[in-house]
Amino acid sequence: MPKNFKHRPLYAQNLPKEVTKPKMEWKILPLIWGALKRTAMVLGFFVLIQTVIVLLIIVPATLAAKDTESLPEEIVLYLNFDGSLDEVHAAKGLSDAFDQPKLTLKQTIDALYRASSDDRVKGMVARMSAAELGTTQVYELNQALDAFKASGKFAYVYSSSYGEAARGVGAYSFISNFDQIWMQPMGIVTITGANAQMPFMRKTLDRIGITPNFFQRKDYKTAYENLTDSKMSKENRETISRLIGDIRDDILNTAPKNMGIDKAQFNSLVNKGLFTAEEAQVAGLVTHLDYADVLIGNVKEAVKGDREADDDLFVTLQRYAGDSSAHKSGSKKASKVALIYVVGAIVQNADSGGIPGTSGVAAAENIAPAILNAADDEDVRAIVVRVDSPGGSPVASESILRSIERAQAKGKMVIVSMGATAASGGYWISAYADRIFVMPSTITGSIGVVGGKFAFDGLFDTLDVNWEGVKWGQNSGMWSINTPFSKSEAERINAMLDAVYDGFVSRVAKGRKMTPEAVDAIAGGRVWSGKRAVEIGLADQFGGLNDALDYVAKQIGKDDRNDLNVVIMPEPKTALQHFLELIEGQAVLGGLAKQNAALFEWLGPLNDAAVQVSRPNDFMVMERLQVE
Repeated sequence: MPKNFKHRPLYAQNLPKEVTKPKMEWKILPLIWGALKRTAMVLGFFVLIQTVIVLLIIVPATLAAKDTESLPEEIVLYLNFDGSLDEVHAAKGLSDAFDQPKLTLKQTIDALYRASSDDRVKGMVARMSAAELGTTQVYELNQALDAFKASGKFAYVYSSSYGEAARGVGAYSFISNFDQIWMQPMGIVTITGANAQMPFMRKTLDRIGITPNFFQRKDYKTAYENLTDSKMSKENRETISRLIGDIRDDILNTAPKNMGIDKAQFNSLVNKGLFTAEEAQVAGLVTHLDYADVLIGNVKEAVKGDREADDDLFVTLQRYAGDSSAHKSGSKKASKVALIYVVGAIVQNADSGGIPGTSGVAAAENIAPAILNAADDEDVRAIVVRVDSPGGSPVASESILRSIERAQAKGKMVIVSMGATAASGGYWISAYADRIFVMPSTITGSIGVVGGKFAFDGLFDTLDVNWEGVKWGQNSGMWSINTPFSKSEAERINAMLDAVYDGFVSRVAKGRKMTPEAVDAIAGGRVWSGKRAVEIGLADQFGGLNDALDYVAKQIGKDDRNDLNVVIMPEPKTALQHFLELIEGQAVLGGLAKQNAALFEWLGPLNDAAVQVSRPNDFMVMERLQVE
């Protein structure tokens, strides 16, 4: 029997009291009181959440501001290239909602240019942790690094290995531009060139009973060829071969010159591919085989005259970029220019999503109004549109293009700066620009259309699933995954693709001042490098975003971009806005996709197919080709 058990007599004296029914009028007040208490608890909870948000955002921001007020009189910048450099801030997950965001590509480059004319900055030390740099990013980074070194400042780079177990030749054309290249004595250098591969899955799909029903305009629009065919077409091979050749030429124009060797010598190094530490030093790929602490000691001794000096000398580029004293004065009274980013798959609505694993979405419902707002702003002298998109929806692309046309009708100059990719729908929105800036290895063009669906009829037969139903309309089952397109359904799909392709060609012809026949001759779905795009008239000149801004400055009577007040539109979201979106569940899936990027990359074709099945019209002007 339990210790605390109390024996109760069989005949207890404390009998239950008689239950009396309360008067009706007294029931209302307790209910109201309970409701008020619950409401107060809910309000108190939200007040608590707001207080926590204030503590998490405002207090760290205040401390960071205080921290940047006291930069040392002698500075060595520290840059850690870890992961990718994004055009815009990537969506955050709940775990990192309040982390200080990484610098974007433009913020990184701008900070380096500012440091070039800052007498406090003596040099820089960069660490290549796990850098994922595309050749277009290297193009713009090299411009900033050239300006930094030209001002008489040193630039050293360190890594335990360069390109270990992965691609390295693209990033090496940036690494080779440093004064000293340090590597740990047990490291390796990998510069294995470029190797573009794709899985052709038609036989696998046939085996499991899935039929890809896709139609294309025209032969070079091979966006879903790896799903519709079992081997690479000659058109696809021609496109990829030409792109890799142009990327090779771009790298051969940079790295050998930085190393002081000729192109043939560097090409022989690429053919060898992998180098041990000693081999890399003999080949001139690295200058020093030693440890990071030795490099740091050398820098301290050169700047401070003491190898054991304080580490306060080193300032991260992120901290330097946020320091108000590093910014040039007078920028607030400079001419206002709107900078609008189109990054990711082009879709109509922000909540419609893009292809998982890609760099987010470019929603026409946000971008088009931003362009129109810039057009209506009397202080805005010009609009620069930065495009890094493989395309997507023709309807969404048309919405953005129309806003550009309306801005031009109001007297605004619109300049396009193409990033790594501005293909298919990404080129569609660029067609009317007054001037198009492109980098030699930008992937652009792909003026073509693809559309269709996947039919699972064979799979359902294998699984003994029998679909039956009732329909009204001969083509009412057009988008059903249960059957392939019928003859009449295929006829309508092809009519739609013809209309989209003809519309695409006519818009390019209008924007580039060419005949439709001339556009069709270089279109047909062909993908071009930036180098070729300039040659055939799809782009105007080479240059990055800063080159485009310099051009704008000169067009409005200013010296260069330093005389511009560049305003990003729409205004980037604050940490609090991101947090609230995460709480609402709008960005959690995007965060998961980012965290599982490797899995999405491996499952790319099937993953894209799943999205295509659900929204076949949203990716008709999409170019999935990426050369890394």
